[in-house]
Amino acid sequence: MDAPYRQGISKSASILLIAIIIVVIVGVSVFLFSLQSQRPIASGKIVALVWEDYTVKEVLDPLKEKYPNLEVENSIFSSQPEMFAKLVGGFQADVVTPCVDFLPRLIEQNLLQPIDPNRLSNWNNIFNEIREFPGIRYDGKLYLLPETYGIEGGVTYRKDKVTTITKWADIFNPQFAGRIIILNDPRIGIVIGAWALGYQDPWNLSTEDLQKIKDFYLRNKNLILKFYSSDLEARELMASGDAWILAGSGPAQAAWLRREKIDAEFLLPEGKGIGWTCGFSILRSATNIDAVYSYMDYFISEIPQQYYALEWLYGPVNEKVFRSLPAEWFEETGITAPGLLTGVTPLTEPPNLDEWVKIWEEILAG
Repeated sequence: MDAPYRQGISKSASILLIAIIIVVIVGVSVFLFSLQSQRPIASGKIVALVWEDYTVKEVLDPLKEKYPNLEVENSIFSSQPEMFAKLVGGFQADVVTPCVDFLPRLIEQNLLQPIDPNRLSNWNNIFNEIREFPGIRYDGKLYLLPETYGIEGGVTYRKDKVTTITKWADIFNPQFAGRIIILNDPRIGIVIGAWALGYQDPWNLSTEDLQKIKDFYLRNKNLILKFYSSDLEARELMASGDAWILAGSGPAQAAWLRREKIDAEFLLPEGKGIGWTCGFSILRSATNIDAVYSYMDYFISEIPQQYYALEWLYGPVNEKVFRSLPAEWFEETGITAPGLLTGVTPLTEPPNLDEWVKIWEEILAG
């Protein structure tokens, strides 16, 4: 008896169904338009205050090809103190490339605005460990978009000159007198001294602790050839044989030496090293916000991430790129997935940084 009711839909039901379909289509269209409106539009001009490696043609040419209507004016800095001084002095820019250790200074000076990760199409391609790296957020808001990561505060040594190193105190062995170079950075240098003396929490050192580290360095000053200032200087000293042990940098130095046919190894004595991440922050003075997001999103995409990994030996934050790297890269650099960063000390600033700087100056002058 009820067969006719199964043979079709009534006219009123058809109208209702059509209305529902229209509502759904309109809703989906509005949603997609809303998502599209959140995507940055790369046009106009931005000013970028950056490290020099962000200005090489290998990464800028593809950026120009992708966003032909975007003009990027680069202003280069060679150190974070230089960058900080420039901004505090009133330099106007849209985006800057700090590392995680300098982020607190920029935030304290009210120089930055929060980053909305929803406006970055490559955000979810970043390793979760990097997205949760300590120090990139303040009051729950993201202020640093990580672009590279790595390890420093380790030791590179020439295996033709040094048998082995297992503890931080080993690098201060008298048999290496005049063959040790240490990074000229008060944070790295003092942390190295703290580890050599057995401190477990190197970022929280009292005045008395700092004095002990100073005395330790002064007692061993004759062992140290130089406190080096640049990677190039360190490489030249290691390659010439003037230096046998390099303390303070990451695995790239050992990889470079091996490329030069010098047998070198990088290690973290006692498993102690310093993890870092560097990337992008949006300045409060930024005016072309859409273009800034396009610019930042590009640098965490495949082309620049592959370039910096293969040519500069930086750890790529983009997990897809990381998984695509050849086995030779991992063997050469010693870099592993950023999970290793959970086992080292995150780079930061001690609460009494001014005291650290003063002690370090006294060490250098002693």
